[in-house]
Amino acid sequence: MGGAEAQAKIVYNYFTEYCYLDPVILEHLKGEPTISETKTKNGDYFKCVTASTKQIRGPHPDVLMADEVCETKDELIKDALPMVNTSQNQLVIMTSTFHKIFGIFQETWDRADELGYVRFSWDIFDIVQAFDFQIWNDPTLNEEIPDLQKLKKLAKGRTGDSEGWIPIENIIQAWREKPTLDWFLVEYMGNRPSAAGLVLKPEDVEASIFDDKIEKVYNIVKDAERIIGIDWGFSSMTSVTDLMKWRDGIKVLVENKNFTQVRSEIIIKYVVKRVKEGKQRFIYADSAGKFENADLKNALKKAGLRCAVIEVVFGKEKEGMVGNLRAYFERAKIKMPKRLIEAKWQLKRYRYQEGTDKPVKKDDHIPDSLMCALQHWPLTKHAEKLKQAKDVEEQKTITGGLMKKTF
Repeated sequence: MGGAEAQAKIVYNYFTEYCYLDPVILEHLKGEPTISETKTKNGDYFKCVTASTKQIRGPHPDVLMADEVCETKDELIKDALPMVNTSQNQLVIMTSTFHKIFGIFQETWDRADELGYVRFSWDIFDIVQAFDFQIWNDPTLNEEIPDLQKLKKLAKGRTGDSEGWIPIENIIQAWREKPTLDWFLVEYMGNRPSAAGLVLKPEDVEASIFDDKIEKVYNIVKDAERIIGIDWGFSSMTSVTDLMKWRDGIKVLVENKNFTQVRSEIIIKYVVKRVKEGKQRFIYADSAGKFENADLKNALKKAGLRCAVIEVVFGKEKEGMVGNLRAYFERAKIKMPKRLIEAKWQLKRYRYQEGTDKPVKKDDHIPDSLMCALQHWPLTKHAEKLKQAKDVEEQKTITGGLMKKTF
């Protein structure tokens, strides 16, 4: 299984190459290996699949090989792992470059012993072809590449392997062209991305976690004020966050539901059901979902629910929203149940674009939906502006109206 079909087929092609190396293997196959599946005469098979909900539902293999796990959505990997549960000889192999600082691959790596995994790691100097150590002393290279000696230190005295396949010249050229040191360390040395530039401190996110199966202090309280935040993802993830006001200014993440490539009517049906159960009077929704928000307003009105949909314009409010999010975590005013692991991972790896104060527009749907909900309870300097808008909206809601105000 690969994050994309091309990645899955690359690994699958390695397998088919081995088949052709040994005539004994070919004798046991049912015909030739096809482009995506190979079957044996006794019913075994080897197949390549894309990491998608459709393809991981149904198959029950003995072995699951997941390539480039960090490039695959965490929820899909989590859904794929049970595929091997019915096997008497189950084996899970995950491979990846550390493209994410937090997620299912990183957590599995850190807890490998506890979870029953064995760790293997290689960097570029483990697979380089044999080379002359004196290349590090080449005066021309040192003149052209002032920091070449830093690359030499990364080699740690290694001079390649007779079975290596990467020329040292290619590594030196990659070092010369590297956009950042962090990029090279991740892509070529197998390191994790630097924690520099994260929007939230990982320890603050971790401190917000509680186990709702053990700690009953943050249970849902009847008639407590609750707000829903929605980030419409269209072709990617749509995230819906249900937030509850607690004592001492604390907000509790009651639920976080994420939908990947799901029709908007299904998402709207889910939201309407939550409003019926939680009696939320406000939904703060990403204004980019114009048609979705209009359909949501109509669905709420049809269900007889007095709940206003307030459209949030990220382009205008994003800076203040990010500041508000940081303030909540820094002041320990957010609590999240342990079971919402995807929310924890996305919040931990939420980061700024390098050299800017703008967050990366990727892998950010859960933080965005949480920030939408937190618009109802601002802590930062844009609080008064938002309060005035909310007061107008609240007056309309009490009389049964649904405003279309955008702020």
